[in-house]
Amino acid sequence: MKNYFVILFFGFLLSCSENNSDNNKLLLGDKIYSKNCIGCHEQGGAAPNLTYTTLELSGIIAIVKYGRSSMPSFKGILSENEIEDISYYIYKQKKNQ
Repeated sequence: MKNYFVILFFGFLLSCSENNSDNNKLLLGDKIYSKNCIGCHEQGGAAPNLTYTTLELSGIIAIVKYGRSSMPSFKGILSENEIEDISYYIYKQKKNQ
């Protein structure tokens, strides 16, 4: 019985850790988005509203990293973690899910 509670406790801790990680990615992604993207991607801006993207997370990461059309590459500007955070933030903002 004691082993059951130990396993249950560690499972609980693991799920809390994953939720905190996701929340941190969203918070950091929001901050990076506000600093680097909102100027072009805000309502009525020159670039599309990203809340309506149909891209999967990997596609968003590729565009942020390498650019596309008039969007510049952020590969040398943002770290790999920042690119993942902002891409995750954009992915989670999608309204067409």
